[in-house]
Amino acid sequence: MSTAYKYFLLVIIAAVLFLPMAQHKFDLFETTILEGDITIAQKTEFNSDNYWSLKWQDDFTKYINDNFGFRSWFVRLNNQIRFSVFNCTKAPGVVIGKNGELFIESYIDDYIGRNFIGRSKIGETVSKIKALQDSLKSLNTDLIVVFAPGKASYYPELIPDTYIRKMKDSTNYNVYANEFLKNKINFIDFNKWFFNNKTKFKHPVYPKFGTHWNHYGMNLAMDSLIKYIEKKRNINIPDYDFSLLNYSPVLKGNDYDIGILTNLLFPLDKDANPYPVYKFKGGQNYTRPNVLVVGDSYWYCLVGENLPIKFFSIDEYWFYNRDLVVNNGKKDNAVKNLNLFNSLAQRDAIILLATEATFYMFPYGFADEAYKAVNKKIKDGVRRKAYLPALVERIKNTKEWMADIEKKAKEKNIGINEMILLDANYIFETEYCKPEYVAAIDEIKVRMWNTPEWIAQMRQKAKEKNISFQEMIELDAKYDYETHPQ
Repeated sequence: MSTAYKYFLLVIIAAVLFLPMAQHKFDLFETTILEGDITIAQKTEFNSDNYWSLKWQDDFTKYINDNFGFRSWFVRLNNQIRFSVFNCTKAPGVVIGKNGELFIESYIDDYIGRNFIGRSKIGETVSKIKALQDSLKSLNTDLIVVFAPGKASYYPELIPDTYIRKMKDSTNYNVYANEFLKNKINFIDFNKWFFNNKTKFKHPVYPKFGTHWNHYGMNLAMDSLIKYIEKKRNINIPDYDFSLLNYSPVLKGNDYDIGILTNLLFPLDKDANPYPVYKFKGGQNYTRPNVLVVGDSYWYCLVGENLPIKFFSIDEYWFYNRDLVVNNGKKDNAVKNLNLFNSLAQRDAIILLATEATFYMFPYGFADEAYKAVNKKIKDGVRRKAYLPALVERIKNTKEWMADIEKKAKEKNIGINEMILLDANYIFETEYCKPEYVAAIDEIKVRMWNTPEWIAQMRQKAKEKNISFQEMIELDAKYDYETHPQ
């Protein structure tokens, strides 16, 4: 080998070795960033504390590893070799199924029962949902649980055998579905309906490289949901037609949301998916109900198409009961800042939506928080209704009090009766809503419920006074408290 050739080879090797450094420093070539939930390490400030604690050295090593030139290209090359040669992927949570179908592992986990949370926990959650459903119904609001279809449940035959061999007897989906029916929960089971109609659908409802329902699938569900609410509320919601569909390999929305995570050198050959051409009908004969949706990412597909606002008076969505999404505008962690009761009481319907990937965390803390808020308001309303007439009579029969009422009514330029109600409500709020007073009354009511004779007497007295049983319970507990102070 000649000396010139050796020097030429050395220069080539040196150039290859130093090219990533030059790329990092001068950004010589345009490269594509990696997709997905990827955090790239940033430089840490150099100072004596960071240096002597070795934090700066560790952070700088991570920074170099994440930012060297052509890193994304090398990562994609490595991923491509794994995918094409060994039929596997390093993409977090991505599973390559039979026929190249891509799944997210959390969907498979629920389908095979690997993340089963137990019958006791599910039973407790269903009891809370049932109590909330009944409480909301007293406010003329319908609570509806919707289980969206899961890709693993829809395509079990395409799940790798290594997962199917680990199949358990109980799953979150099966136990929840049975408990909902047993407890008469308003329940729409799209998971079952989609699977049962699999051979009847004219078009695919899932993209090959996506985890959410496609545009055709989500419209099948939306159409059925609208009909369910119409029947439940006895109203006529605006109609629409999505029967005309155009197939396109240019995928929209979430139709390639798993494929993009693979970060391959050569992107997957996308499958053409059906996209509806919408025809909406409206007018004075239609009603758009006030509907709130609390759920996971499946509803985002509909929100992204601006579909809910076509049928509901407001497009409001609480993503995982955490982020507030109104008309496709998202505010992170904003739900906690809302007045919960006021947000719920104004609704015609509240939908709790989940798919199999999130059954283990369903309903995202909503049932607990909502029941406390709604039940407190209902109890306060019953107590107010029970106590206010007695307070009004007490004011009218107190000469000094009535003199003060007349003076205040004159100052405020309002009627005497209006002033009496203002004073009665003030007394209720300041005296009868004190935590210690409420606790004492609740304790008496517990004793009542444990004394059948007392409860029977309350039912009779309620009938004689022509008031509700709950009002009578409140009045007698108050009377017992005032005549037998603790």
